[in-house]
Amino acid sequence: MTKKKVKESPSTYEFKEERFEIIEGVRYEMQAAPAIRHQQLVKYLCNSLDVTCAPEGLVLTAPIDVHFDDANECQPDIIYIANENLNIVTEKKIIGAPDIIVEILSPSTSYNDKIRKKAVYERFGVKEYWIVDPVHQYVDQFILDNQKYILAQTYGSKDTIHSNLFSCIKIELESIFSRLLVFDNDK
Repeated sequence: MTKKKVKESPSTYEFKEERFEIIEGVRYEMQAAPAIRHQQLVKYLCNSLDVTCAPEGLVLTAPIDVHFDDANECQPDIIYIANENLNIVTEKKIIGAPDIIVEILSPSTSYNDKIRKKAVYERFGVKEYWIVDPVHQYVDQFILDNQKYILAQTYGSKDTIHSNLFSCIKIELESIFSRLLVFDNDK
């Protein structure tokens, strides 16, 4: 996210915030407002991680920049950083690889989340990457093994997420997915 100086009138300027990510040197504009279900998942997953893992690390939600290098700066939905890695946290952004990144799919970001960002997170050493599908209600948990992601588990809506790397993680997905609002009329 950055501020852009915009001319408001002949004699005044206004600063407006823009939301974007840079993946492999390409700028991708971000949607201004995610869907309600997306935001519910961010909140419920973040709260669950915070309850179980707060003493052992820091849980953050978007918008916050994660700077990997000049060609790769992303805004993941949820970030977990273990206490021993908190040195990557600065006042304005994360500089380096968080321990866990969670992305919640939406129609406008699915390709980037599943392909482009996954490759960046893998290359820069994010230990776990979760892709959450709010429509089909599952979570793919990828674990970094020899600098490559392997699909460790796909969790359905009635499963409990565990992590072999972070023992604090125990999230019952039924309590999360069952709380999502369903809209029969998408307007």
